[in-house]
Amino acid sequence: MKLFDRTNFYYIVFSVVIYILVGVSFYLVVERVIYQEVEDRLKVERRDFENFIGVHGVWDESCYFVENKIELTPLNDTLQQFAAFKDTLLYNRYNNEYVPFREYSFARTVNGVPHKVSIRKSLIESKKLLKSITGIMMVVLSLGLLILFIFQRRIARRIWAPFYDTLTRARSFDLNEGKGLSLTKEQIFEFNELNSVLNKVTDKIARDYTSLKEFTENASHEIQTPLALINSRVEELIQQRNFSDEQMRWIQDIYQSALRLSKLHQALLLLSKIEHGQFFESETMDLGRLIEQKLEEFEEIFNHKALRVSVTLTEPFTVQMSPVLADVLITNLLNNAVKHNVQGGEINIVVSAAGVALSNTGASLTTNPERLFERFKKQNQTSASLGLGLAIVKKICDSYHLTINYGVNQNLHTLQLGRSQVL
Repeated sequence: MKLFDRTNFYYIVFSVVIYILVGVSFYLVVERVIYQEVEDRLKVERRDFENFIGVHGVWDESCYFVENKIELTPLNDTLQQFAAFKDTLLYNRYNNEYVPFREYSFARTVNGVPHKVSIRKSLIESKKLLKSITGIMMVVLSLGLLILFIFQRRIARRIWAPFYDTLTRARSFDLNEGKGLSLTKEQIFEFNELNSVLNKVTDKIARDYTSLKEFTENASHEIQTPLALINSRVEELIQQRNFSDEQMRWIQDIYQSALRLSKLHQALLLLSKIEHGQFFESETMDLGRLIEQKLEEFEEIFNHKALRVSVTLTEPFTVQMSPVLADVLITNLLNNAVKHNVQGGEINIVVSAAGVALSNTGASLTTNPERLFERFKKQNQTSASLGLGLAIVKKICDSYHLTINYGVNQNLHTLQLGRSQVL
């Protein structure tokens, strides 16, 4: 969830809670005010009643009003002074329903007899007034909250616009351009500080990247030249015949070590270029068709190791990627299937729209298959393999949102290449 949306969510929840609390509190306060007003009027009615009794000595029901109901009930026990308010319901013969009243009861001697006097006042109008006032208040408060929310949302969007602009430009930051971000100065202090830090950081990253790239290219050139010279001179020495057997073994060891060092250098350089995104060209590559082409190149190797190769192409598996890296990907997969196969073994390749599955026979694994995608990680550490083939495959797959999984079923090793679910 975005920060802006989360802020709005908390704001809405807080507003709803406050809205409910204010509504309930307002209703209770207004209800209390109305009850207080009704009770004050009932007290006035009591004074009028007592003044009438004081003058006439008896209660004349001709003073009875529909709105102000007065009821006298004789008391059997001695007169004890009391006064109490309570809510009650009285039957309305006109509407055939019970309606709410506020009742004020007190003791009074009328014509020498103690009575309980109950003065009642209808609450219908008061209840209607209470509901009307509360309803209007809630509507006005709701409109106020809505207007405030819309206003706050628009203001927040305007305030956060520089941040999202910075975020967009940061996403488009490309190290290969060789320069950092050029973010403008903002009026908001925090965003201005953020832009300033990003400008400094990206400038340093760009400079370091350019320096590292230049160093890698220079080192590659400078190392490759003496390695080529060593291999050339060793090949010339091998062709001469005035060496003893022991000297010839030394020369062959030197040649193999130099050749291995050259391959290691090329593999590490390729990994570095992949990591730094130096392969810009991109085409729609049909990996199934590329595999068919590569199988022709590997035919002599297959025959030498007496490998049986079967290919099943159900549907094309196309990927938008660099042709150079696509070639490296398929070559490394086939090299791995050949190098770690057994004499007279099998290689089975299945290509579908979902991906590529390449299986080969081989020795049982003694390590976690997924660790073989790490650099210099090999099943047999004493083997002549560099331990970089699958690491390069993994790095290419990660660069183009592909998945690569290693599975083993008895002596059948399977590398499954497919599409990542999150693109």
